[in-house]
Amino acid sequence: MKRVVIVSVVLVVAIFTLAIPVFTQTEGAGEIKVFEITAKKYAFEPSQITVNKGDKVVLKIKSIDTTHGIEISNFGQKRQLIEKDKVTTVEFVADKAGIFEYRCKWYL
Repeated sequence: MKRVVIVSVVLVVAIFTLAIPVFTQTEGAGEIKVFEITAKKYAFEPSQITVNKGDKVVLKIKSIDTTHGIEISNFGQKRQLIEKDKVTTVEFVADKAGIFEYRCKWYL
């Protein structure tokens, strides 16, 4: 009888110990994805990004001709100004997965 109680207690402790990592995982525990983007009149290169839900997304954007504005409406990002020959960094955690396009809000 004592043996059954001891084995039961050990099993319960083991189950709770193994379950702790599942309960402590945080939203946004995806990968860090860095994209280097070049802005030029009427276009960004590359023109889209692919992310997974929970990824930390880092966009490093440089304009080669003039000031641009970038908008990524799918992620609720406000327009960011991209000045010529300066790198602008935009960071956010993706709240959904997919392939997303962005556009210049300066020329629109």
